[in-house]
Parts: sequence; C-alpha cells; structure tokens
Amino acid sequence: MIPADEIMQRLQGGRTEIFFKKVNGSIRHMVCTLDPTLAPKILLAKGESSSQEIIAVWDLEKHGWRSFRADSVLYLSEEDHPIE
Repeated sequence: MIPADEIMQRLQGGRTEIFFKKVNGSIRHMVCTLDPTLAPKILLAKGESSSQEIIAVWDLEKHGWRSFRADSVLYLSEEDHPIE
C-alpha cells in the first residue's frame, strides 16, 4: 500500500498516472493532478482539503474532479518514478 501522504506529494508535483480499484472491483486508470498550474485554480481547494482516506483530484483527460480511496491505489507514476 502506498501511503496517502506520498500519493498527495506526487499529485501536487504534477501530472500523475494512477491505477486503482473501484468500489465495484473494476480497475480504473486515470491521469490526474493537484498541481495548481494544471488544475483549475478556483476548484483547487477541493483537492487540497481531501482526507487521508479519500483523495479528490483533477482528471486531466476528462477535465473534471474525480476521487478515489488512498488504500485502493495499485500503481502510480509521476514522470519516470513509478511506485507499486
């Protein structure tokens, strides 16, 4: 399991690729961020106020806010630094 604080650090650092298991058991791939230069500034506070359990992020492909449980993350990668 990847610690929630490490997930948040990666998200705030830029474009991040995440694979996580949804509540229904399916695997979801998302390219997302909490970087203020990439996410809408007006809505950025939503991601910053995320709990340690549920993390809200800006989905760069769907152009909207999405969320996932920190303990559901299977893989994440920022640039060339994957974590499993």
